[in-house]
Amino acid sequence: MTEPLPQLLDAKHLATELAITPAAAEKIMFNLPIVQVPGLRKVYVRRPDVEALLETCTYAKDEVPA
Repeated sequence: MTEPLPQLLDAKHLATELAITPAAAEKIMFNLPIVQVPGLRKVYVRRPDVEALLETCTYAKDEVPA
């Protein structure tokens, strides 16, 4: 059985899904590998990459970096 293709997110959908501003979505995408399909102007990120970044940036209240 083949693995399903990763779901790609553009800045608009990332902002909507996370309930953040488009500028915040762009900043998140800046920190991730991008997917840019030849012939398309849009840039995408992979959902698993977003999830991994959010996981590494999530802290307990007593662990928040200064």
